Parts: sequence; C-alpha cells; structure tokens
Amino acid sequence: MAQSVIMPKAGMAMETGTVIRWLKSEGDSVAVGEPLLEIETDKVSMEVEAEFAGVLLRILKGPGEVVPVTETIGYIGDAGESVPEADSAVPTEAAPAAATASSASPAGSAPQPSVTAPVADPADTDSPPTAAADGRVPATPAARRLAAEHGVTLAQLSGSGRHGVVHAADVRAAVESGGVPVKASSLARRVAVEANVDLAAVSGSGPQGRVTRDDVMAAATAARERSGGGAPAPVDEPRPIAGMRKVIADNMMKSHLGIPPITLNASAEVSRLMALRAELNEGADETGDIKVSVNDLVMKAVAVALPDHRDLNATFDGSEVVLHGEVNLGMAVALPDGLIVPVIHRAITLPIGRFAQRTRELATRARDRKLQPSELDGATFTVTNLGMLGIESFNPIINPPQVAILGVCAVSELPAIENETLVTRRRMGLSLTIDHRVVDGAQGAHFLQTLVGLLEHPARILR
Repeated sequence: MAQSVIMPKAGMAMETGTVIRWLKSEGDSVAVGEPLLEIETDKVSMEVEAEFAGVLLRILKGPGEVVPVTETIGYIGDAGESVPEADSAVPTEAAPAAATASSASPAGSAPQPSVTAPVADPADTDSPPTAAADGRVPATPAARRLAAEHGVTLAQLSGSGRHGVVHAADVRAAVESGGVPVKASSLARRVAVEANVDLAAVSGSGPQGRVTRDDVMAAATAARERSGGGAPAPVDEPRPIAGMRKVIADNMMKSHLGIPPITLNASAEVSRLMALRAELNEGADETGDIKVSVNDLVMKAVAVALPDHRDLNATFDGSEVVLHGEVNLGMAVALPDGLIVPVIHRAITLPIGRFAQRTRELATRARDRKLQPSELDGATFTVTNLGMLGIESFNPIINPPQVAILGVCAVSELPAIENETLVTRRRMGLSLTIDHRVVDGAQGAHFLQTLVGLLEHPARILR
C-alpha cells in the first residue's frame, strides 16, 4: 500500500510549510532517510527525509505551494502502485524541480537546464502519465518540470503527443518562441504598470528567472538614465504581514496583552571584561581561532548567574511555573525580515571558546535560514543585544512562555571620581524585563547584582 508523505510539523508553533523544491522526481527510487524535498517554515529552510523506501509515485504539492502541517504532499510505494483517487491530482504548475543534490540549498539556487538543450527523461513518452479526466492538462513529468522552471502555463500549450499529451519539447518550443507569459511576482507586475516597464524586457533575478520588484525598479531607473530623465517617482509598496513577521507579530501581541512587564536598568564597569576579551583573542588572527566577542562573554556570564536565580530561568504557562535545571540561552539574531532566536543548549557547560564557536554557528545558520527545529526550541532565558547600534537603554519584550529577557546596551565612556581624581570608566547598560506575575522586582534586582559582579570580575565567568 502506498505510504503518504506529509508536510512535517517542525515545532509547536508551525501551522504551514512551503515546498521549495523536490529533490526526487516521480518514478525515482527512494531509500529510508534519503533527502526527499526541501521546505521552508516561518523560521527555517530544511530538508525532509524519506520515512519509507520505494518509488516516489506521486507529487501532490509543488514548488511555492503553502501546505498545512500533516497534509499529504506525495506518495511512496512500489513501482506501478496506484494512489488514492482523491489525492492523485497534481496542480498543473506544481512540478518538481530537477535536482540531484544531497544537501539543501536556497530555492532557485540549483543550476537550471538550458532551454535549447535536450532533456532526456524516460517518463517523457507518448503514453499519458496522468489521466485528463480530472480536468488537468495531460503532460509528462519532464514537461511539468520544465514548465515550472520557466513559468509556463500548460493550459496554453497544445500537446504534440498522443491524446494531446504535452511533452518537454512542446514547452521548450513555447519558451524559445517567446509565446509564454513572463514569470513575475504580483508586486513586480503592479510596479511595472506604474513605472511603465515592459516585463518581457526585464531580466529576472529571482528563482528560475522570476522577475522581482527590484528588477523592475532597476529597469525603470536604467530607462530614465538612458532618456535623461530625473529621479524615479516614489511607488507605494504593499507588504503583507506573513511568514516570520506574522509569527513575531502574534507572539509580541500575546506578550503585550498577557504579561505585566517591569524593566529594571543597571550598568556594569567593563574595563576588566574588555581586557579579558583582548587576552583571550591574542594571537587568534595567526592561529585562525574563533574570536570571543563581548556578547559571548555577557551571555556566558548570564549562564553562570542563572543557576543562583532559578526564578528567572523559568517558563510560565498561565497556571504553573517550571524552574528549569538546565540553562538554555536564547540568542536574538536580527534578519532582514524579522528576528529569530536560536538556542544555546546547556550553555553553562560550554567553555568560552566552544561557546563563542557555537554562537557563530547558530548566527550563521540563522542568517542562511538553515537552523534545525531543535535549535529553536527549549529556551529558558533570552539575551538580546542592541549595544552595537549605540542603544543605551531599552525595554526588551519577553518571549513567552519565558519569564525574563535581558537587553544588552552600548558601552559608554563616562566620567567618574576616584581618589578625588576625575577619570573615565567604560560602563555597559543592562535592561532586564521580567514577568511581574511570577517574578518580583527584588528578584530581578538580585539577578542584576550577580550579573554585574561577574562582568566586573570576569575571571569568574571562565570557571
């Protein structure tokens, strides 16, 4: 019996996933644990591995389709085996992109076949591979794949095969003749109309040559420069709240409406911390070792402090507070489209060099959208740093169900009196927000006292 391939639920908050590309084509053999397709959640891009061995019989959801979690997106079974009739229809333009890579890459990064090059595919035969009784255009898998790559609507083509089946050659001929619609985003099409740009003359930089808004704006600017025109007229840009931004919006509203916060501000004299960092990084350029950042040292200090203040290393579900034994630090990482918080699990157990290496790995994977779900789950406390942007104080927002978050602020040169002499000292601002339902101000203040002591005597951080 054919086995269903479902959209996996990668994390408790995940409701839908987007198919980026299939790494196998219909008819390909599949082994258990072999990468089958690549999907994107609101936070990460990830590979989905096959849970069954056999042949990929049918692909139900293709590149770009948003699918609810646990919904069937394909079938694996024995060669020639039938699949349930209700699920047998593949959307006309939802074909798998040709791929043989064993590791995931961002959508559209795989090299695309030349339009004029022959496509050899054993499935590109005269016999119709799918029935046309369900209203779909009959086409071979190779034709569907090529149509998806070039944005061709199969319904516009006349099939050259028996029974009107569309072949890859039909798709190539249409592309070569220019008789197919330009593949472009809806925003790019609106901007093209406003800017009087011919989409057919624009070279697309998106996946599979898709024309984006930036491509249209660049073409409009180039046309004005050629004609001696002035600056481009400003264009309204609708930007729907979706994906990562939607998740952030929902979580922050939940935090704002459900948590009575209090933010406590303190500062630490960090001259010794800076000297320790310089000492730790001495010779790193020659050896190629990972350099320890100020943020690494602050986060490590937080990890060392929290076991003595377990009320802050906690989560609250509205009825029960869980004081966690392990310190799993969330590390806020800014992305162009939002904020993501990978987790340094068992942070207190990591030596500072390994700690720094782990923060670099997570930050890089976060920016490349390659984090695994396990690297986003289980945070017991979060640190967010705006110091590098010159922010001296702010009110960080708690990420529920956690009960506290620390904001790290800029290091400032401030005057001080020592032994009746005016000197300058380097002070770092710290902003701690706590959930006042379960943590009192005094508890937060005691934690800040411990943290300040560690930052001002940083040798204790390395214990």
